[in-house]
Amino acid sequence: MDNHADASEVYTKLVRLNGVGYEVFELPSGPFFLFADDLALRMAAFEGSIDEKDLSRVIPRRRNAPIRAALKFLDSYLHGMKAPLPPLDLSAYTGAEKAVYRSLMAVPFGRTISYADLARRAGFGRGARFAGNCMAKNDFPVFIPCHRVIRSDGGVGRFSGGPGIKELLLGFEGSLPVRMRPGVQPARRKPAPGSAK
Repeated sequence: MDNHADASEVYTKLVRLNGVGYEVFELPSGPFFLFADDLALRMAAFEGSIDEKDLSRVIPRRRNAPIRAALKFLDSYLHGMKAPLPPLDLSAYTGAEKAVYRSLMAVPFGRTISYADLARRAGFGRGARFAGNCMAKNDFPVFIPCHRVIRSDGGVGRFSGGPGIKELLLGFEGSLPVRMRPGVQPARRKPAPGSAK
């Protein structure tokens, strides 16, 4: 997804996917939406680009096998444990993009990698910009952990989840400190309705 994708782009993409249902998982950053048909996860998105009320009018909420696998993966992630990756539909990506994503998935929880180093690992010696473009196109944040890719100077870079989300995920994984963007604070988890403050 583009770093500045608006909700209409997300909905347009989702409506084109036949047989897709959705479910929501609560990450430290807030609601995280999962979209899957009966074969694979088709997309995941942070709440900033999704309005659940609008979404529920066009896509049913359901738990099929890929969504159940994604929920298990995310629950393990929150506990710092590894779990099998759910089936991801990577058919929209080129072979080169898939190579970058495979290299990124080898970066463990709590570690980061620069765009340039990721490109080199994937076989693209001078491909830092290409690696950055792959991260912007990633429809599977957290599963393909684009939040772990930072700039060579230690800056966090951009993130499709919105301002502060990348920093929050890196902090959750124990990967901070990286150099924060000026004026951006890590996102804070919103208290659940009715919870003590």
